[in-house]
Parts: sequence; structure tokens; C-alpha cells
Amino acid sequence: MAKHFTPDASVPQALPVADDDIVAADLDLCLSTPSTVVVSARLDVAVPDVGGTRSLDLALVIPRSQCRGERPTLAALLQAAQAAVARATRAGTTPLLYLPRRIVAFVAGQPHLIPVF
Repeated sequence: MAKHFTPDASVPQALPVADDDIVAADLDLCLSTPSTVVVSARLDVAVPDVGGTRSLDLALVIPRSQCRGERPTLAALLQAAQAAVARATRAGTTPLLYLPRRIVAFVAGQPHLIPVF
């Protein structure tokens, strides 16, 4: 009997991006102002001491000038993700307790991978 591959629900899908470098999905926002959009995201980290993983909530702050409507460019999303990781890990100013593994943003509550690492 042949086995069929069933995608693991815990593995996020790739974030869809249009040809013009605009994210091709309506990201879940926690805030939208005339000058910025703030995308809800999650940083999954490895915890070496316990051999497990942990998740940290992130807010990706993106200037409205780098968006089309409420959809950011991929470059702006990546820059916001890197800045949020730097804030969450204190940019190396203290010993790193967690090892960043992946960042996911949400589209209609479903996780989508942001290709930062």
C-alpha cells in the first residue's frame, strides 16, 4: 500500500509574495495607523537547557510608505522582522538564552513562514 504525504499542520506555509515584491496576502494586523502597520508575528526559539522550543510574540512595525494598502513589501517585512528579533534577543547585549529558529506571521490565523533565518 502506498503512503501519501500529508503536510504537517505545525509546519507553516511559505508567505505568498507577488511579482512586484508585495506580500500577496492580508496579514493579521495588531495595529494600523496612517503612518504604520503592525503585523502580528511569532518567533520560535530553541531553549538549549531544556532541549525544547518556546514561542515569543512579536510586533513587526512597518512604515506605511513601504506598503500598498495594508500589504507590506517583502523587504520591509524582512527588515521589521530582523528589528523585532534584535529587540527580543536584546541584539546580543546579554547572553543569548534562546536560539532563534523561525518567524511566522499570520494570515487569517494561519501561520506563514517569514524567510529570515
